[in-house]
Amino acid sequence: KPAEGGISAVGGTGSIYTFYGPDEPLFVNLTENFLKRDMAKIMPSLGLDEPIPLWWTTDFINASPPGTKAEDEKWIVGEFNCSCVGISKCLPAYCKTDTPTANFCDIPPEDRAEAKRLGDLMGQKALKILGK
Repeated sequence: KPAEGGISAVGGTGSIYTFYGPDEPLFVNLTENFLKRDMAKIMPSLGLDEPIPLWWTTDFINASPPGTKAEDEKWIVGEFNCSCVGISKCLPAYCKTDTPTANFCDIPPEDRAEAKRLGDLMGQKALKILGK
C-alpha cells in the first residue's frame, strides 16, 4: 500500500509491502478463479493470438463491499504489467537518493534465496519455451 499521504505503491515511494504466497487462504477464491477459469480468456479478450508473456504481473482490485465473505468477493484487474516487472524481494538493492550505493548484498539472505528461486524458475520456463 502507499506510504502515509502517498498515492502510489511503486518502489522507492516509501510504500509498505505485504507478501502473500500462492497458497494464501485469504485469496484462495481469487487465485482459483483466476488460474482455472479466467487465465485462458486473457489473451483472446485483449485481441491477441499468442501465449501470455513469460514474466508478468497483475494488480487486482477488490470490488466487493466491505464485509463480503472471501468466497463471494469480486476481483477486477486494475492492470497487467509486462514491461517493467521486477522481483519485489530485491527492492533493498534499488538505488535511490537515500541509498545511492545499494546493491545485491543489501538484500537479506532469505529474500536473496527467494529471488534466486524465482529467477531460476523463470530461466527454466524460458528454456522450455525456447526448446519447443
